[in-house]
Amino acid sequence: MKNKLLLSSALVGSLAITGLASAQTTISGSLDLSYKTISNTGDRTKQTDTGFGRESQINIANKGKLSNGMDYAAGFSLEFDGKSGGTTPANDAAVQANTQRISRENIFIDVISGTTTLSVGMDHLNSMSFSSAPRVAQHASTTAANAQLVTNANLDVSASSTSGGVAYQFYPGAASLGASNYMGLGIQQVTPFGTITGQYFPKASSVQAGNDGVTRTDVSDAYELHYRGNLGVKGVSANIGYNVINSATPSSTQSEKQKGMAYGLGYNFGQFAVGVQRNKTDNGVAAGTATKIDTKSTELGATFAATKEISLGIAHVKTEGTILQTTSMATDEKIVSGTIGYNLGAVALSATYAEIQDARGVSGNDSDIVLIRAGTRF
Repeated sequence: MKNKLLLSSALVGSLAITGLASAQTTISGSLDLSYKTISNTGDRTKQTDTGFGRESQINIANKGKLSNGMDYAAGFSLEFDGKSGGTTPANDAAVQANTQRISRENIFIDVISGTTTLSVGMDHLNSMSFSSAPRVAQHASTTAANAQLVTNANLDVSASSTSGGVAYQFYPGAASLGASNYMGLGIQQVTPFGTITGQYFPKASSVQAGNDGVTRTDVSDAYELHYRGNLGVKGVSANIGYNVINSATPSSTQSEKQKGMAYGLGYNFGQFAVGVQRNKTDNGVAAGTATKIDTKSTELGATFAATKEISLGIAHVKTEGTILQTTSMATDEKIVSGTIGYNLGAVALSATYAEIQDARGVSGNDSDIVLIRAGTRF
């Protein structure tokens, strides 16, 4: 169930721009609470880890008609995850990253003509952050986050890394994992076969402190092309995407071009759904360096709607290639998980058990994970 608070134009009149024919503002949100346990084997900095997690978000959106008769939509979201840096010194990098995250969610102004949308914003239009492999609850990278923490120089991952020591990355696009979290321009076209999206980011950096903030100089521009739809066949889910991030100052850790590609196909038939997704990422760094990222992940998923309230899901992800090492991973990394979801209407519950085998291609680096989540939308 999803309830929204509607505000009349009179209540938000002080923010209105002259010429709007009509407008409607909505406020919605979400809250997900979780409890995770991680048990690692191998030479890890943490053998076990247990704790609560939080993801909460507020969405404010406005839509209506422009004076020329075209439709428009605009909005932004505020996301508060974890402690959001509230108890750490203000100059701490983690605090800055968390604070930035609060204000970089789903920012947009759209001008809409029929099935065509022109947009300015970030984290809004369809992107490669999607999988055709069906799931119950969260995707594999959420389940595996912070597992297999390592400090070995050859693996070069700090214990604070949000991706832990796991090579699998849900959103492909080199070290920065894609471009849709940058401010940019986009066009999205709905067709009978699916939705085609193109985005261009003149300066591949996140939004600055103010309207005219100075952007970073270590990155140039980026672009992303994406398709998502059913190919005109009922029950089919398909996607394909490609992105490129250009660097203004190539170095040993960031080449001139970083590239990502994703494609997948799924099918839903009655109570069952199956699908496969492949994500590839390449930061372009020369082979033999400890900063090279060149991975290929293949995800298989299947779900079963046992009843109207209960769903079951299984997933298998295999990753091969080079991830922050001087040589290719000696063996494939694998993630196997099973999830049961229970829909209580206003609240959805899920419990996931997952095993990570040979994280980052190191034999014997394994993890057992239990993740329990409760979520609601309002």
